[in-house]
Amino acid sequence: MGVRPPTLNTEISSTPLALGLYERTTMFSSLTPPRRRLAAAGALAAAVLALAGCSGIQNSPGGDADAADGESVVFTLVTGATAGTPNAAVQDWFLDRVEEVTDGRISFERTATEALCKANEVADCVRDGRAQIGVTVPDYTPQYFPSTSMVSIPFLSQNSQAVMQSIYDLHVEDDAAQAIMDNNNLHHVATWPVGRFLIGSEQPITDPAGLAGTQMRASGPIIQQVLGTAGANIVAITASETYESVERGVVNVIGGAIDFPVNYKIMELLPYWADPGVGQYSTFGMWVSKDAYDALPDDLRESFDSVVEELNTGEGIAAFNESAAGQCSEMLESPTVEDLSGWSESATDEWEKSVGDSGTQKWVELATGQGLEDAEGVLDGYIAGLERYADAEYDDATLDCVASFADR
Repeated sequence: MGVRPPTLNTEISSTPLALGLYERTTMFSSLTPPRRRLAAAGALAAAVLALAGCSGIQNSPGGDADAADGESVVFTLVTGATAGTPNAAVQDWFLDRVEEVTDGRISFERTATEALCKANEVADCVRDGRAQIGVTVPDYTPQYFPSTSMVSIPFLSQNSQAVMQSIYDLHVEDDAAQAIMDNNNLHHVATWPVGRFLIGSEQPITDPAGLAGTQMRASGPIIQQVLGTAGANIVAITASETYESVERGVVNVIGGAIDFPVNYKIMELLPYWADPGVGQYSTFGMWVSKDAYDALPDDLRESFDSVVEELNTGEGIAAFNESAAGQCSEMLESPTVEDLSGWSESATDEWEKSVGDSGTQKWVELATGQGLEDAEGVLDGYIAGLERYADAEYDDATLDCVASFADR
C-alpha cells in the first residue's frame, strides 16, 4: 500500500501572527524572571519587525540612485498543491519563470505544502500578510472567489485552456471580477481546472441513479448541489483528508480529478472510476496579496504581469498536461484499479437534461450572495470567453486515459 497523504487539520486560525506572539508573550510574562521577560520582549520585537516587511520589498543598500536597479522583492509562498501533481507543476512553472524574467529581483521563499498554512487557510494567509502568494483550491474559502466558481457549473466547460483564459480575461477586463478580488485584498494571478470530473467507487456507477444514498466527497459549490439532487450525501472534507476518510468509511464515493486516484492514492481503496461527462468542475487558484502587488516597482510589476499573461495563455495548461500524462500509466499499472471508463452517451445526456439551467441559476444566486456585482454579466462574459477560445489547442489527459483503459 502506498504512502498515505497527511491528514489535514481543518481548524482555521483567525488570529494574526503578530497578535498571537504578543498574547503568548504577555500571558507568561508575570511568571517569568525579568531577564527572561527582556529576552521575550526582544524576540517579540524581532518578530514584529519581520512582519513589518510583509510586502516583501527589500531595498538595496546603494541609496536612492541605485534604488531602481537594486530594489528586490521576496514573496513567501503558501500552497495546498501536493508536490508531483499537475497543480504543483503549474505553480512551479510560474515561480521559475518570474525569477528568470526578473533576473531574480522577484524571488520566492517556497515553503512546503501546508507547512506554513493549511490548504483551507491559504487565502486568509495571503489576505492578512502572513504570505504574499498563495496556491490552493478556491472552494475551500468560496466566499472570496465568486468570480471564479462558475467552473463548478456542470456540463458547461470541457476545454481547460478555454476555462483558464476566460477567467484570466475576466480579471483583466471586468470591473466586477476585479472589484471582488480587490475587496478581499487579493490580486488574481491564475485559475485553472483541476481536470475532468471522475467518480471513484467500490462498485461500478454508470448513471446518476447509482449516486443515490452514497456518502460522497466532491468540491465545487454547484456540482455539489447537483450531486445532492441525484441523491448523494456530500461530506465536506479537503483533498488531503480524503484517503483516511475513505479508509474509515466516512465516505464511500469520491468525485474528483485524476490526481485523487493517483497522487492521493485513493485507487488503493476504490477500484472503479468513471467519467460521467460533466467536464471541468473545480479549480486551483493562484493569487498575490493586493498590498504586495501594489507595492511592486513599476518595472517589476510589468515583468510580473507579462509572466501572468504567459501562464494564462497556454504555458500553465501545458505544464499541467505534461504532468498529468504520467498519471494514467500509474492507474493502468495499478493492480487495485479494475476500470476507468466513460458513461454511455445516453446516461450523460439524461443527466444533463435533468440538470437543465438550474446550475447557472444556482450559481448566479450564490455569487450574488457572496458579494459579486452583476453576477449575470460576469457569467455572460465567461461563457463568451469559452466560445472565443473553443478552438484553443488542448489535449485532455483524462480522456486519453479513458481510451487507454478501453484498449487495455
